[in-house]
Amino acid sequence: MGRLLKNISIYFVGNVINRFMGFVVMSVATYVLTNQSDFGYFAMSSNMINIIMTLVCLQAWTAIIRFVFDYDKKAGKIQVITTGYFMELVTFIVYTIGYIIFNLIFPVRDSIELYLLSFGYVFNQGVQFACRGLGKNKLYVISGIVGSASQLISSIIFMFVFHMTSNALILAMATSYISQALFIEFFLKSTSYFKPKYINLKLATKMLKYCIPNALNYAASWINESLNVIIIGIYIGQSSAGIFSAASKMNSLIALVMIAFNFAFQEYSFSINKSNVREKMYNKVFVVFVKFMSCGIMMLIPITSILFSLIIGPAYESARELIPLLYIGCFLNSLQAFLGSIMQAEKKVNLLFISQLIGCIVTFVVMLLTINFVGLHSAAISMIACFLVVSLIRIYGLRPNIILKFNMTYFLHFSLMFILTVYIYINCNELINLLFCLIIGIYFLCCTISFIKDLKSKNLKSTATKPVK
Repeated sequence: MGRLLKNISIYFVGNVINRFMGFVVMSVATYVLTNQSDFGYFAMSSNMINIIMTLVCLQAWTAIIRFVFDYDKKAGKIQVITTGYFMELVTFIVYTIGYIIFNLIFPVRDSIELYLLSFGYVFNQGVQFACRGLGKNKLYVISGIVGSASQLISSIIFMFVFHMTSNALILAMATSYISQALFIEFFLKSTSYFKPKYINLKLATKMLKYCIPNALNYAASWINESLNVIIIGIYIGQSSAGIFSAASKMNSLIALVMIAFNFAFQEYSFSINKSNVREKMYNKVFVVFVKFMSCGIMMLIPITSILFSLIIGPAYESARELIPLLYIGCFLNSLQAFLGSIMQAEKKVNLLFISQLIGCIVTFVVMLLTINFVGLHSAAISMIACFLVVSLIRIYGLRPNIILKFNMTYFLHFSLMFILTVYIYINCNELINLLFCLIIGIYFLCCTISFIKDLKSKNLKSTATKPVK
């Protein structure tokens, strides 16, 4: 547990710095690119490249980080990494041939820049997952900061010196990917092991069976997070989609913690997958995760009441009322991602994809049934329904090997506390929300006091057993 908390803190610090620099990049871009279509083209094309490369390369990098934990000796880890790199290389060559043919028939705007972005994304994913798989978390975090700084500097140069538009942001993102990967490789030197003798075709087959459902799961997850905005735009207009997108930006506050935890827990779950007590460890982390994330999101509601007007412009004031439901959806999203890490560790990747696919169907059906009655709220409701169904399927799918236990007493008093929080958020001013935030903090400490005491006693015990120098 101590190692998990250490990794969470490392990823959290890196994530805060990276997101801050990403925010500066977006601010500069929206100031320079006054033509909204240029910024929209960059957002659309970069997202499409991510999803296309994930499907084409079958997310081979996820197999790297999963299988590398199956080996204790360096030789076995090198074999996994090299085999994963080989899978990426073969699929990227196929992509290159297809890209050239497609571009000759249907010329692509910014084709060279998009190809560099494709290469940078694949190179970056492979190297950074190998880095995390080998336990070099600090190197990974530092490299992320280097990548973000590269993106910030290069975007300013491309836009202000060379007066480029959307291609400036595409090239800056490609620069970010490549510079991060090169920084990691300078210390890790994982590509130096890329030799035919380390390529294991039998292992490649096992890795393919694992990563294909993972790639499909990613695609389905991308649909789940984007489909509601598309349906809003079609049914009630682009302006409504803009209001929902503005409200969704507040989820980035939750993502700071969620991403850090999920990265750290992914590695933790992979490292204990052979342990006989892993079910006990999963349950221990599960209880802590649910309490920390649920209380944290509840605390963010009154904080959002205070920060909303500073972050979101007055034209989007109607987005304020969407926040509570969006935060519930975000919590359930983090929960299904948490359960997904356990399923990956247990190699139940087929059900991982199936659960996400069912979630897509739930999103679509719930939105169509509710959008004419509740308008924008249908997007948040569909998000809650989607990730709740995905989470329940994953909890059931882990049985009988892993049985996760719920604390129904906590669920009951948390529900009452959450309803009171939402009532104060909607009906009271910022000062009362601020004061109530302190009450939530006390409630949070009461819910986690046993865990904090346990952690403190373990730290004291470990300090006491250290030899005096």
